[in-house]
Amino acid sequence: MKLTVVASLVSLLLVSACATQPAPKADPQPAPEPVVTLPMDELMSQLEPLEQMGLTVEKTDGGMRVVMPGAMAFASGSSEIDPAAYEALDRVATAMTALSAARADIVGHTDSAGRASYNQRLSEDRAEAVRAYVAGKGVETARMSASGKGEAEPIADNATAEGRAANRRVEISVTLN
Repeated sequence: MKLTVVASLVSLLLVSACATQPAPKADPQPAPEPVVTLPMDELMSQLEPLEQMGLTVEKTDGGMRVVMPGAMAFASGSSEIDPAAYEALDRVATAMTALSAARADIVGHTDSAGRASYNQRLSEDRAEAVRAYVAGKGVETARMSASGKGEAEPIADNATAEGRAANRRVEISVTLN
């Protein structure tokens, strides 16, 4: 009987020892490589969707250039931003907020209808309105410049309605420092 009790105790000890041993370790899986997003890639991912909104987006040597048709952003003869342009400008502001090294040069352009001095002032006011809007979304004004070219840099023939419409635009060049 003593032998049976001893055998039972040994069996019990073996079972409990097996139950409390840690499970064998699995081969550790290597940690996934961190995804590194380059600033230019980030800028492109932020700004390229603007093309679906009717803007032109072009990659440049140091960043991206966004061309906003004036008809989308401003009423004729006005420097007040049309609410239809808010979503596009919000995206520009988001890109600049996400990339602290981003800087924007905002340039207004007009067609050649009207006096050159009036067109110059209108182009400056429109560029400044865009700058103020983007600044209102949290981008420091020191990271943006605003200027106007008036009718000096047409991209189309001012003799046609289509050409004049193309010339009325705001260009936002976002560069990375």
